[in-house]
Amino acid sequence: MFRYPSSPLTSERLEIRQIRHEDLTDLFAVHSVDAVNRFLPYSTWRNEDDAQAWWERVQQRTSDGKAMQFVICDVEAARVMGACILFAYDGEHQRAELGYAIGQAYWGKGYAREAMLCFMDYAFNDIGLRRLEARVDTRNQASIQLLLRLGFTEEGCLRQWGRDHEGCIDLQLYGLLHHEWSLANDKAG
Repeated sequence: MFRYPSSPLTSERLEIRQIRHEDLTDLFAVHSVDAVNRFLPYSTWRNEDDAQAWWERVQQRTSDGKAMQFVICDVEAARVMGACILFAYDGEHQRAELGYAIGQAYWGKGYAREAMLCFMDYAFNDIGLRRLEARVDTRNQASIQLLLRLGFTEEGCLRQWGRDHEGCIDLQLYGLLHHEWSLANDKAG
């Protein structure tokens, strides 16, 4: 069973902490942009009801201890800039899936990579996961490039895994093992 950290995770510019209901105001600015939500498994938020419905799904997903929803905060601006999640937790096999979204105003500035490096360190070294996975819409080249820069390996394509308004969606599966993460960090350090 997942347990949230006792204090926020921090990096040079960011703080990653457990989501709170009051974060929905800042998250609305993130998820009300079509470009941000294009490849996410839920629609762009159009009003407060959409934000509240998302909040209720988050509460339901996290209630069984198999998911943890976080927000990514810009420390300097004291504002939520995105969110990340660990879900599909399998304690017996020490694995989970990773998800993330960053507000469009923060794209191209290294924030997603910085957040995921911090988040992955927590997943591997504090939670003790052996494996992290990510499933990415094959059209989402920015996310694919991020995962590859983080050391993930492409493991296969889940053909026509889902549908959206454009048609069938193929998802690419990526995986990263703890020992690969440790080796990469040893080389970097």
